[in-house]
Amino acid sequence: MWNLAKGKQFLPEVSLQQLKTMYAQEKKAKPKLRLLGAIQRKQEKSIDEIAYVLNTPRDTVYGWLWRFTRRGVGAKDSIKQTGRPTELSLSQRKRLVKDLERGPPHNSTGLWTTKDVRNLLEKKYGQHYVKQHVWRLLVSLGFSMQRPRKQHYQRASEDELLQFKKKLDEKRSTTVRKDLLWAHKMKQLSD
Repeated sequence: MWNLAKGKQFLPEVSLQQLKTMYAQEKKAKPKLRLLGAIQRKQEKSIDEIAYVLNTPRDTVYGWLWRFTRRGVGAKDSIKQTGRPTELSLSQRKRLVKDLERGPPHNSTGLWTTKDVRNLLEKKYGQHYVKQHVWRLLVSLGFSMQRPRKQHYQRASEDELLQFKKKLDEKRSTTVRKDLLWAHKMKQLSD
């Protein structure tokens, strides 16, 4: 397993000086570390020595070096993984946004639950999503979580709140008047 070429046989088309130049020009950390591993291998270091110097597991170092032998110097950069394709097409996503902006048909608050969105996706688009993924889909479409503000069961009525605010305003105005009177008296005493 550990019988990769080293020295001049490792990356024969690239010199040690070229690897060092690439290392000096590289800005990203991971490609720089991989290039350092390649430089060490070009200097005839063993995989265990390279792993020790770079403080990296030797399986990882072996994977880097193996990719260098297969792909050349381009192996310093990782290949972008595309991931799983989306289940909804772009046009379906646009229609979904319009459906969501109209609001749920049975809910007067205009707020969707993930369960409601999930049911809509199954009925209209034939796609089955788990609750967690419905939430990810909503966030990716630009929606955010909104909940009605909780209210205590013994909350005061609107009339009681208005009464309280009137009393509070009256108290503030008398306090301001007393402060002005006090300031006026202090000014008279200092004159």
